[in-house]
Amino acid sequence: SSSRHFYGDYLKFQIGRQFYQRMGALPEVMTTGKAPSYASWFSDPEVAQTYTQAQHNGSVATAKYLVKKKLSLEGVKDMLDVGGGSGAFSYVFAGAVPGLKSTVLELPEVCRTAETIKAQQSEDVQSRVNFVELDATSPDWPVQDAAFDVVLMSYISGSVPEAIIADLYSNAYKALRPGGRLLVHDFMVNDSLDGPALGALWGLQHVTVNADGLGLCPKEIIDRFGKAGFDTSKCDTKEMIHGMTKLVVAQK
Repeated sequence: SSSRHFYGDYLKFQIGRQFYQRMGALPEVMTTGKAPSYASWFSDPEVAQTYTQAQHNGSVATAKYLVKKKLSLEGVKDMLDVGGGSGAFSYVFAGAVPGLKSTVLELPEVCRTAETIKAQQSEDVQSRVNFVELDATSPDWPVQDAAFDVVLMSYISGSVPEAIIADLYSNAYKALRPGGRLLVHDFMVNDSLDGPALGALWGLQHVTVNADGLGLCPKEIIDRFGKAGFDTSKCDTKEMIHGMTKLVVAQK
């Protein structure tokens, strides 16, 4: 479990104990259109704890790959991590950039588990990562306008109702300084909608806890970036976890 590539907890606990069980309800969700939301699912402290702890190692590995191979953090001083779970991306970003501060917006029960994981980080990183309780789908975020260089949304766009996504990106636009970047990382298929299969299957399991969600591909995200005020001609898409996730970047 100490391996930097370790995904065992994610597969054993989050997939094996939680999503595998939820997939049994998929036929009912598909026929009725009704499923619990992440907010209601995570209101159970045990569910929130299992999900957050299981996701942590996998997110740390993904964040390290992002920083090393896909993204320059030069000049980044302030980061907003929306729905940041354990804070994994924030810990990695703060560890990579001296002085970088991150605010993590998360559901209350997730924040409680995240604080125990935060306590395992170095004192320097702990001092620069702050959790704020919030359902990210709320229309108002408790942050200042034009206060951040980076807004990160990892695994959020596929976890909220489709009608909410444009508002998320609009809030991100308001929170960013001029020149700041919105990073959207999630399970996606290609714009041609013909694969990859794993990206589609991972997206399908989220239907069981987000029946009104959007099947994600870069074009759908970039279209909504434009409606939020971003210049779509400057958007960029990068492959992340092969065959499963992509990163779409917009700049204010």
